[in-house]
Amino acid sequence: MRHWICALALGTSLGTVQAADLDATQAKALAQEAYVFAYATVEHDKVLTAINAKLPFNRLYSEPRLLGPQDNKVVSPNNDTFYSRALLDLRAEPMVLEVPAVEERYYSFQLVDLRTDNLDYIGTRATGNQAGRYLIAGPDWQGEVPPGFNGVIRSPSRLVFLLGRTEVRGESDQKEAARVLMGYALQPLSRVQGSAAPAALAPLQLPAYPDTKHGEAQALFNTFNALAPLHQWTAGEQARLARFAAIGVQPGVAFNPAPTLREAIAAGAEAGREQVRAASSQLSVEQQGWFRSPDNVGKFGDDDLTRAAVAWRYIYANDPAEALYPMALHDVQGQLLDGRQAYRLHFAAGQLPPVNAFWSLTLYDGKTQLLAANPIQRYALGDRSANLQYDADGGLTLLLQPNAPAQAQQGNWLPTPQGPFNLLLRLYLPKQPALDGRYQLPSIARVEP
Repeated sequence: MRHWICALALGTSLGTVQAADLDATQAKALAQEAYVFAYATVEHDKVLTAINAKLPFNRLYSEPRLLGPQDNKVVSPNNDTFYSRALLDLRAEPMVLEVPAVEERYYSFQLVDLRTDNLDYIGTRATGNQAGRYLIAGPDWQGEVPPGFNGVIRSPSRLVFLLGRTEVRGESDQKEAARVLMGYALQPLSRVQGSAAPAALAPLQLPAYPDTKHGEAQALFNTFNALAPLHQWTAGEQARLARFAAIGVQPGVAFNPAPTLREAIAAGAEAGREQVRAASSQLSVEQQGWFRSPDNVGKFGDDDLTRAAVAWRYIYANDPAEALYPMALHDVQGQLLDGRQAYRLHFAAGQLPPVNAFWSLTLYDGKTQLLAANPIQRYALGDRSANLQYDADGGLTLLLQPNAPAQAQQGNWLPTPQGPFNLLLRLYLPKQPALDGRYQLPSIARVEP
């Protein structure tokens, strides 16, 4: 239990600023800052608790189906890959992920810590297509890495989210892609070595998830306090936590602010939520309706606002080298995308997304950030889509509209909902022109009736 003692001691030793030293204005400002700092970790809890309700810790679950509108636990899910997922409880010992040889198919395992930083990757880009065995260790493990491993991934979090993606090339490919999932395996290090398992620890209890987009914003702090001991905070993060302790944001304790400051803290949390919401629609400089992926996505450092904004809009974004996610909220005239209108999204000749794996365009309901239900159950189009009709010059024009177009154009149709929507253009393993900004994103023009 040594690491729990250390973590909880952190929470009681950071109170360098006392509540009595704060006036209402200072408390409100501090609460707003703390909300932005804590938001991504608490939004992460939505997925952690949803998975843990159905799946024990340290159990890998791979689902051979593509997600649809009914899947509401993760904002902006993809409709391109089968997902694999596991919650790694690394308090007692490391876990071992084994993968088979995966030839001529993109796959990746993304490892996400409690801050929603990406630790590292296992997969096509990062480790190649050969079979491998990888050790994943938490901050408390002091053992020696045994021979026979292809890589070691260290985590500052005692709880790690393992998120796998395995490419699916359309309906006819689902059975073959499902066979790949059967080759993934997750085991504790002691089982792999055939040695005695460490002494069992008390079961890990995750806090309840508060709806971060509705209800009292300050409810986020109680959940953050409960999760915070599971992470080994950097010196800079500890300095911020030291200031937040004055308003009750403190690892390992119940959120219980001073009565004289509660109103100011509540107002500060609400201001923090509005700051995150606004930032989620301004993740970069807008270019003809598109926001390119932030350069630091997945490795946010001290940029808490971008971290929070990404978690609000499309949590678990990949590192840019793994995938880019340009997002469109407006058309070329700067008007919000609205499903009651019709649009043409045009890739100019020679400007199809430059990738080493594949690309897709996915449409989301603008209010929920979930896949938008439609009669033909089509949520994305991309280079693996059947029946796409390319322009005579090699370009590509996609139709975004509520009603079906002429029969000859239906392969290029992406149905829109009755209301606001937004788009994510995913580029898996982007080439250099996409990474350095030279790639010209497609135009989105409203079609007048």
